[in-house]
Amino acid sequence: TLAVMFFAQMVAMIGFSSIFPFLPLYIQSLGTVSGLSVELCTGLVFSGQAFSMMIAAPIWGALADRWGRKLMVERALFGGAVILGLMALVRSAEELVLLRMIQGLVSGVLSATNALVAAAVPRERSGFAMGLMQVAMGLGLGLGPVIGGVVADAYGYRAAFYITAALLVMAGGVVFCGVEEQFA
Repeated sequence: TLAVMFFAQMVAMIGFSSIFPFLPLYIQSLGTVSGLSVELCTGLVFSGQAFSMMIAAPIWGALADRWGRKLMVERALFGGAVILGLMALVRSAEELVLLRMIQGLVSGVLSATNALVAAAVPRERSGFAMGLMQVAMGLGLGLGPVIGGVVADAYGYRAAFYITAALLVMAGGVVFCGVEEQFA
């Protein structure tokens, strides 16, 4: 479980962070339809996701306690994949802001993966396991922007969203097939 979750968290962080280098440029290329400035929409794209995640996180945590942690990891990965795929199809910066806010409501991969790992490893190994999950996060956050920048440069902004969505589907599939949760 720890190895699978390490991989899933790393891939998820690569995917989610791969859009960071070009997101302001993508917003600028989309333009706005409501008269909001591109700068304001850029700020909303980044902060809207964080605020909506802040609201949803306790709800997802409670559902994890009730229905299982693996299910919440799968929800976050597959839901994030759908939302990121849709981000490639937006026509305006406002639509992107809305999808980023929905992404915050739907995703929450970090807390879900950490909760699953914490529940799966023996208590005496929890410090090591949480440390490995931090390594996976840091590795993904370090590699993601480079990969996203290369893909966006070579194939365009929208292609980077599709590749990110595919990465999240792959990570979700690995969790679905590779994790056995003993949930009671």
